[in-house]
This record gives sequence, structure tokens and C-alpha cells, in this order.
Amino acid sequence: MIENLTKFAEKFTEWQPFINVGLGIIIFALLLIFKTPIAKGILSFTAKILFLKKPELKDGFKQSLLRPVAIFIAVLGLFIGLYIKIKKPIILNSFKIFTILIICWCIISYVSENLNAFFSAREADPRVNSVAVRFISNILKVLTISIAIVMIVSEMGYNINGLITGLGVGGLAISLAAQDSLKNLIAGFFIILDKPFDVGDLIETDEVQGIVEDITMRSTRLRQLNGSPIVVPNSKLSEANIANLSRFVERVVNFKIGLLYSTDEKTITECEDEIREYLSSLPTISDRNLRVCFNEFGESSLNIEIRCHTSTIDYEDYNKLVEQINLEIMRIIGKHNTDFAYPTTSVIINK
Repeated sequence: MIENLTKFAEKFTEWQPFINVGLGIIIFALLLIFKTPIAKGILSFTAKILFLKKPELKDGFKQSLLRPVAIFIAVLGLFIGLYIKIKKPIILNSFKIFTILIICWCIISYVSENLNAFFSAREADPRVNSVAVRFISNILKVLTISIAIVMIVSEMGYNINGLITGLGVGGLAISLAAQDSLKNLIAGFFIILDKPFDVGDLIETDEVQGIVEDITMRSTRLRQLNGSPIVVPNSKLSEANIANLSRFVERVVNFKIGLLYSTDEKTITECEDEIREYLSSLPTISDRNLRVCFNEFGESSLNIEIRCHTSTIDYEDYNKLVEQINLEIMRIIGKHNTDFAYPTTSVIINK
């Protein structure tokens, strides 16, 4: 019995290299053939844990990572097959480097395909600005690749202290040389996230007024009311007081008309009543804070202030409404046999 066991042990020892090779080939073949089902199973299990409260993100997670994880499983089979036979540091170090590359690939793939959906779910707003998403995506990609390079260099046995120091000094020099550009990028990032205005909005600052045509990370392009385009650096916009004229809940119609000093009290009162009645009849004019009153003795006229609020937000429609009101006021004033005053000067010559 002992003799048979001894012979079997000797035979096993003799055939062990071939057994290891065969076992390695079998493991590699199995993982290569079933890499996709295994990857799907791993990703499905992981997605259930990570996105328990946000199931809408599961599909994007699995689809973006399926290919790199499947390739990693196939290479894992190759590594196991080789390492059973060849237990050398170069095999293990190569697998570590490949693992770092796969992780880097997974992060970049997930960020590229799912960042927009992630912010939409987080903010409960499906309209996420693509410029902001692209900016964040590029930052994450560069950061991931930089960390991966440092880790690979470290795995190859090089001293990374000098590399990190050099990158730090180089980054500082670049940041100092491009202060304005970086300032605009940061300002553009916050403008896009805070959304004080969007493409198509009419905005006004102390220096410029126009319709927003495009928003980039560096600048914002406006179309001024005279038709000329203007590009404003984002850093200036972030520091300015911005009035978004397109997001009014309502607009204010506020102006004065001046009547001749020869106009009597009755005529003024009748004009006021008829103007007030006309404004109240307009469906877009609110009765709240509606004001038509004789409030000032001007240098050459009796001034009537007209003030009301309208739900007409669009700039062009607002201008048409104001024009309509002005024409009707002209008709009312003409109807009551008076007229608008204009600056006059009386010269009295004493003999």
C-alpha cells in the first residue's frame, strides 16, 4: 500500500508541470468563454447594493462597465493560468499594472456615460447643462489618468517623489501663467451650475444688455438689442449684478404723460378715469397696484403718472403691449380736446 502511494506520488511529481499547464489552460478557457455572464452577474449584484435607492441608475452602471469587467475576467484567467506554471514577480507586477489600467478604464467609462444621468437624478431636474457635465467629466478623467500614471510608475519600481514634486511645480507655474483663464473657467462652472440665466434669456448688467446665445466655460455670448454680438468673460459676469429680464413673474409698465397747462380739472379727471378703465379691461394687466393719477406740476406740463403690472413677459410682446397702450392714450387725450405738452419758454418784453 505504502509502495503504491509512493509510486503515485512520484508519478504525480513527474506529471505535475503538465497538470499545472492543463489546469491553467482550463481556467483560462473557462473564464474566457464565460467572461460576459460572469461580468453581468458581478455588476448586477454590485448595482443592487450601490443603487438600492436609485434603481434608475442601475442600467447605466452595468452597461458602461460590462466591457472592461469582462476583459478583466479574461485577463484574470490568463494570469491564473500563467502564475500556476510561472511564479515570477514580473507576472504578478504585470497583472497589477493591468488591474490599475482596468480600474482607470472603468472610471472613465462610467463618468463618460453616466455623469449626466447622475446629476439629473441628484437634482431631480432632467435639464442638466451639457457644458457643466462635460467640464466635470474632463476634470475627473484627467485626475483619474494622472493617479493611474503615478501608481503604474510606482509599481514599476521608480521613485515617484520627484515626479509628484515636478507635477506640483509645473501645475503651479501653469496656474500662475493662466490666472485669467482659470478664473473664467471657475466662474463659468458656477454660472452653469447656479443657472442665473440660460440660453435664450434676456439679461442686463451695469455694462451690457442682451439675449444669451451661448454659454461656455470661458465666456458667455450675448446678442445685444441693436443686433450686434458681444462676448463677455464669465469672471466679469460672476462679479456683476445680473437682472434676468426673462424670468420676471410680471413686468411693470411705468411712464408719465404731460398735458397742457390749459387743461382744466374736469378734463384731467375724465382722462384719468378713461385710461384707468381701459387698462383694467386688458386681460394681461393686473388691477393690483394699478395707478393713474395727476401727481406733478412740471415745468411745461401737468404730469399724470401711469403705472401697472402685466403678465406679458416676452420682450417683443411687452413692447407691443406698451405701444398699444400709448396709442389708446393718445386717442383718449385727443377725444377730450386737450393735447400733450412740450417744453416751452415764455418771453415777456416790458416796454
